[in-house]
Amino acid sequence: MESNKLLKDLFLTVRNDYAGWEAKQARHNPSPFVTMLGQAYYDRRMSSLLVLQAVSQYCAGMRDRNLKFELIAEGYVPFSRGFSVRRCAKGMFVDAVTQEARLRPGDEVLAINRTAPERIVKNLPNPLLAADEPEREQWNGYLKLARDITVRHADGTEEMLELARYPVDTDAAPALRKLPGGALLLDPGSMNDAEALEAFVEAHRAVLDGCSRLVLDLRAAAGDDEEALLPLLPYIVKADCTAAEAFGDRRIRTNYTKVNCTRLIRMLTPYLVDEDPALRQMAQQLTAYYRDQSGKGWVDEVEELPVPAETPIQRRGPEKVVVLTDTWCEQEAERFVQLAKQQGRAVLLGRPTMGTLDYTNPVMVEYDEFIFTYPISRTAASLEGEGVDERGVQPDVLVPWTPEECTADLLAQKVLTL
Repeated sequence: MESNKLLKDLFLTVRNDYAGWEAKQARHNPSPFVTMLGQAYYDRRMSSLLVLQAVSQYCAGMRDRNLKFELIAEGYVPFSRGFSVRRCAKGMFVDAVTQEARLRPGDEVLAINRTAPERIVKNLPNPLLAADEPEREQWNGYLKLARDITVRHADGTEEMLELARYPVDTDAAPALRKLPGGALLLDPGSMNDAEALEAFVEAHRAVLDGCSRLVLDLRAAAGDDEEALLPLLPYIVKADCTAAEAFGDRRIRTNYTKVNCTRLIRMLTPYLVDEDPALRQMAQQLTAYYRDQSGKGWVDEVEELPVPAETPIQRRGPEKVVVLTDTWCEQEAERFVQLAKQQGRAVLLGRPTMGTLDYTNPVMVEYDEFIFTYPISRTAASLEGEGVDERGVQPDVLVPWTPEECTADLLAQKVLTL
């Protein structure tokens, strides 16, 4: 598909079929990206990577991380820079290193492409960093476009490094570590594998139940497996309850346009001939439902639970439970934090979460070598002014981020004073 046709269809989708259009339309500004690609076409330098860059920047400007645009062309391999950065009033610092051995957490970033970060922020259209507060700015996409960075190491030496490409970071596995005073810190990992997390929790059930204080570290969890919440729910519920009671309000409003229903049915087509009869039956039922809903527009619904409503959730663990939160807590991990906030048993410590819960039910549409994903449902809470879009779930105890956290786990230390 030619880029101009792709953009036209994509922008029509956002206006007519995307659940967040009413709330996000003021951020809809396609002109810079249409101009970018038009100039590239005129200069004969059009490429799939340039289309990926333009549409990804447009999505960032909408400030909804449920909007995703991916390149799936043969030969293209997604990559990481092998580190991440974070900014505050004191400057920009490397806050985590996964693969880039030339850097260390705590290195100060003096320049990106020989331009100071604060100057980039001043000159760059603000929506491209997807935040108004420095510590919530999202720099990963910008770093992927950069050639080099200049850093100051802990010993005071300065160095300009040409950025390298590394494989995309794999999902983090669950981990458990002891804190002083008999406290335990459970990091559930990425929360993309419910079975693995359930097995991990079950294997450590005795120490989790018997510790004096339990810390659930959700700061960097971003998985999309809602069933991964189940083994953790016993440690945040106030009392024994059912799954329906633990998960609370599941009301949503879904935009059943003809386009959305056609795309949903297309997504189900492979499952209509699956070897699993239960999967075939589910696909048949959903297909019939979407055909019936086609063209009805906004419909009030209740989002299905990941388990039967009557499933028992039994309270477990110590009286003192703390949940650590931060900007990169999103998707199902953020849902867990929201449930913990509603239950009121655990203390939420850290920074506000990403703010991705208001829009749900993703639809995928393929454009030759691209896939565009957008949500078609909106939560009742967001419609009633109780959403978390852009601001996230607020912690009970707010601790602003500082560069010292690059080299010391200050939040884990703060837990012991609560």
